[in-house]
Amino acid sequence: MTMGHHPTPEIGSDAKDEGTGKLARYDGLMELRHLKTFLTVAEAGNFTRAAERLEVTQAAVSQHVATLESRYGQTLFERGSRSVTLTEAGKILLETVTVVFELLDAADERIAGSRPVVTGRLRIASSTVPAEWWLPEVLAGFRVVCPGVRETLIVSDSRGASTAVANGEADVGVVGELPGDKRLAARAVAEDELVLVVGVDHPLAKSEQISATDLTTLPLVVRGAGSASQRCVDEALEEAGVHRDQLVTWMETNSVDATRSAVTCGLAAAFLSRRGIAGDLESGRLCHVRVKRVRPRRQLYLVTAVDRVVGTPLREFLEFVESQ
Repeated sequence: MTMGHHPTPEIGSDAKDEGTGKLARYDGLMELRHLKTFLTVAEAGNFTRAAERLEVTQAAVSQHVATLESRYGQTLFERGSRSVTLTEAGKILLETVTVVFELLDAADERIAGSRPVVTGRLRIASSTVPAEWWLPEVLAGFRVVCPGVRETLIVSDSRGASTAVANGEADVGVVGELPGDKRLAARAVAEDELVLVVGVDHPLAKSEQISATDLTTLPLVVRGAGSASQRCVDEALEEAGVHRDQLVTWMETNSVDATRSAVTCGLAAAFLSRRGIAGDLESGRLCHVRVKRVRPRRQLYLVTAVDRVVGTPLREFLEFVESQ
């Protein structure tokens, strides 16, 4: 029996294999590594930071983006002096690329029968108080869920932490007050109480309660101007009729350790986070002195950039915190 001959379809003919033709358009032009680079630049907002995350040279990042821009004949990023932003074409591509990688992750999960391993860097900027008690607890749990994520931590005051996120120097911030920057979004994650403490040999160590006006004669360790903790204390004192200028400032520092040491040695009193000094109160190294009508409380917030793409490590971190 003679086998029938099926002629090879000509390119452009109606008989062309439509699926093969579509795939052929992307051969050598739309490699996944180029799309991964594009996505990383969009998340980082900067070519240099994207290169650091991908552990490649900045020239390689630029080349990958240039390949995509040549492919589409469109500029994907508006280049600024310190950062890049997506063009309209870039935003359209980002929507599709995000879906592509989500589908690939889903395929890995279905085939391997487990959740794909999340890797990458997570840059955290935090004020001093949450860096002492909230973050260590959260990061310990997060590392169990995402051991492939590498965290770096920058500790300053709340203003500094919010600024770091707004400027693209950090992916997420942990601060003690709502940021006033419209470039940032915030979500409350915990509550903190600030209490007046003294050393065990301090004259007030045995006092159950003092008045707010008693503070005007008490040497205090206070925080700097960028501290959300200090603003919280100042507002609580104002409500009780005591202004910041009436306080006796023995030392001003943003170091929690320096403050704790000064108080423990009996040199001054200070308002510190109850959660941050729980061990000192339990051991008796520090004594809590109640101040009538003064109970400074504040929320701790996670802050993120409104217009920046949320990368996988950050998305996993935010989801983990919300699940707690």
